[in-house]
Amino acid sequence: MNPLELYKKLPKKNCGKCSLKTCMPFALAVVKGDADLAECPLLSEAEVTEIKGSLVLSDWREELILKLREEIKGIRFSEVAEGIGAKTEGDGLVLKCFGREFRISPEGDITTQGRMTPWIKILILHYIRTSGKGPLAGRHVSFSELRGGMVKASSFERECEEPLRGLFENNYEKTAQILGRMGRLLDKGFPTAHAWELFLLPKVPLLILYWPRDEEFPAKVKMLFDASADRFLDVESLIFLVEGLVKNIEMSH
Repeated sequence: MNPLELYKKLPKKNCGKCSLKTCMPFALAVVKGDADLAECPLLSEAEVTEIKGSLVLSDWREELILKLREEIKGIRFSEVAEGIGAKTEGDGLVLKCFGREFRISPEGDITTQGRMTPWIKILILHYIRTSGKGPLAGRHVSFSELRGGMVKASSFERECEEPLRGLFENNYEKTAQILGRMGRLLDKGFPTAHAWELFLLPKVPLLILYWPRDEEFPAKVKMLFDASADRFLDVESLIFLVEGLVKNIEMSH
C-alpha cells in the first residue's frame, strides 16, 4: 500500500491530534515506518487492524538495516565495546542513544523499552560498524571543521540548524523542554544563556546554542561537535543523525 492509498483510507479530517498534525504527512510517515497507524484518534481499533493487514512497510531503510546487520555479524563486540562507549552483556552489546538503553545481539537484532524507529536502528548499527575508538577531544568544533565537513556544511545548516531555529521561534518553551529531557541545559561558559548538551550516542555529544531574535539580529542556532566526532561517524551520518533529532523534536511539539 503506497501513501496515497493509505491516505484514502484515513478520515482526512486534518484534526491535528497525531504527531504529524495532518493526514497526508501522517500517511507518508506510517508507510515509511516513522509513525504508528494507531496514533490516528479517529480510526477505530477494528479499522486499524484491517488497514494494517494490507500495509507493507518497505523502503530503502529496511534494506539498509538488513545490510548493516549482516556487516556487524563479523564484529567481536568485546573488542569494540570500550572504544564506542558501550558494554558487553553476554554475547551482546548494550549502549545508550538519546539517554535510552539499547541491546544489540550478535545477529544485529536491537531491543529497547518503548518505540523504536528504522532511523535509530540504522544509526546504532552504523555506529557499531564504524567501531571508532579513543577518548573525546574535549574541544567543540563546528560541523565544517570535521573531516569532510566543509563540503557538506551548507547541507548541515539547511537540514539541521535552520529547522531547529524555526522550532525555537515557533515555540521556544516546548523546544527547550524537549531538549532538557534529552540532555541537559548548560548554565555557564557559553556566549548565550540558551545552551544544551545531548549525547546522541555514547561518543557523539552535540552542543546546541540558540540566540533569540533581538532588535539588531535574527534568531540563530549553532550546533557544535566534539572534535573527535568524525572518528565515530562520517559527516553524512552526522547529518542523518541530527536531521532525525530535529524531526523527533518537531513530532513532539
